[in-house]
Amino acid sequence: MDYFFYAFLKPLVDLIFVNKKRLTSKFVTEYVPELTNKKISFYSVSMPFKPNLFAVKKKESVIIIDDSLIQKLNENELRFFLLHEYSHIKDNDSLKMHLVSLSAFTLTPFVFFLLMPIIKLPSNIILLLIVVFLFILVYFIIIALNFKFKRNCELKCDTYASEYVNTKYIKSAFEKFIELGIFDYKSRSILSSHPSLVERLNNLNMNINNDNRS
Repeated sequence: MDYFFYAFLKPLVDLIFVNKKRLTSKFVTEYVPELTNKKISFYSVSMPFKPNLFAVKKKESVIIIDDSLIQKLNENELRFFLLHEYSHIKDNDSLKMHLVSLSAFTLTPFVFFLLMPIIKLPSNIILLLIVVFLFILVYFIIIALNFKFKRNCELKCDTYASEYVNTKYIKSAFEKFIELGIFDYKSRSILSSHPSLVERLNNLNMNINNDNRS
């Protein structure tokens, strides 16, 4: 999935997925009976780009699922990803991620500009460049920590879901996501919001067949 795209898509889900179909209580009972009495609505949609699923928490908690995933994943495989998304809702990860991102991207420059009148900048051009370089370095580190926090949230949700689903179904779920082009073994960057598949597998103390590597 293009995670950058869906980061902007989530808040506009009602506008973009106007033809979304609400899934019945039978679907919830069949796939995630633990969530039967939770105030969560489930919708199936046809997503642009790659199929996936994600959670939105606004006035109501919603889990959006691509139609093809319902068709191609069995009950236990889809159950793992549904419980992963529920963990985001349960722990209010969306709000936490937004607050961390807001702090990372705006708080550091704000503090810097507050300190500028107090701290006398060096008149020497070389020293001034060093100060600017250090500020940029600190800013980059804080932004990188913001993305690390997001990746840790994803690993936390995997761990939560793994408590309810047998390992063999988690493996087959990941394998089907590879087949659908959602996951691959490519290394992620330091500014990735999601961990690589290898990191997700290591977090769950498992591996899958090398034949599935892209």
